[in-house]
Amino acid sequence: MTSQSPVDGDVSDAAVGGMVRAIEPDWTVESVDRSDHGTDFVATLGVRSPDGSRLVVLKATTADFVPPEIARSEPRLLELIGRTTEIPVSSVVGYRDRHGEYPAPFYLADHVGGDNFEGRPGELSAGARERVVREAGRNLAELHDLGPLPAVGRVGVRDGELAVLDADAHPRYADFREWLVDDCEEALDGIADGGWYPDRADEPGRFADLVPDLRERVRELISGLPAPEAPTYCHWDYRYGNLLVDPETGATRAVLDWANLLSGDPAYNLATAESHLLRPEDDGERRTAALRAAFRRAYADRRDGWAFDAAVEERIDAYRLACRIDAMACLPLWHEDATPTERDERAAEHRAFVSRYL
Repeated sequence: MTSQSPVDGDVSDAAVGGMVRAIEPDWTVESVDRSDHGTDFVATLGVRSPDGSRLVVLKATTADFVPPEIARSEPRLLELIGRTTEIPVSSVVGYRDRHGEYPAPFYLADHVGGDNFEGRPGELSAGARERVVREAGRNLAELHDLGPLPAVGRVGVRDGELAVLDADAHPRYADFREWLVDDCEEALDGIADGGWYPDRADEPGRFADLVPDLRERVRELISGLPAPEAPTYCHWDYRYGNLLVDPETGATRAVLDWANLLSGDPAYNLATAESHLLRPEDDGERRTAALRAAFRRAYADRRDGWAFDAAVEERIDAYRLACRIDAMACLPLWHEDATPTERDERAAEHRAFVSRYL
């Protein structure tokens, strides 16, 4: 078996082989290519099966960011999405919710080719970039049409089935606005305490001075919003880092990271996707407006009878502030490998953005 050098907290080659055999007893692992992206263990494996050689991906929950009851939903969601929509996802080979010897849950899925353009969407041609956002609109429309779901909250697994969780750590809500206020309060608490990841920050508490005004503004803004749409599946982390893209055409070959979905207002998902995919700081207002229009046209065209009316626009505008507060709290993690100057630039962008709401 060939392997890249292991990283801190890695899963050993022997464990990789055991995890594969727990799902496919007749398979032999021939190579392990570990991913540098993400917080959990992900590796592309070359395996030999009775039908010949093939590439697959092994993902195991090894970090504390996603609880097991939520992580267990990912292979089930991949199966649901692949069976009921045209959203491109990997085909699941098999999964284990629990294991006495190896980190779990874990699953195997077919490998899909494509490039990850996290942090470098400007390397795509104008046409390819527009195709990414158009397909994002179409994909999210298909996802949202799988609803409605019975409540607002995190999607996980209960009694072996997909469910909106209801526990102290992941309560269910009847109204999305109540969930959003609590989510923003949690993020603001993290910012006030020096960030959710103070051990990764070069300057803990860099946004603490904004917290009192942001708390007041969030409560006022969200409480006055029009009623949200019925909750449905929301892939709130739909970003370049979770896409495999054809670098020439911009075609999305696979949408990744289905382990932490939210049941919520579809407009919130539109706000998160636009926040992730559009960069007015780099692209300028005109180019950003054109990309946003392409994204929204594709979404509305796919969801028959759905429109970006005044109520939707008002909710999206408020949800953008919530997205930015999350980004402020996550700055040390999301930009862990950036230079201090680059983190300062992101922080300045965050401050300029939220100043429009204060």
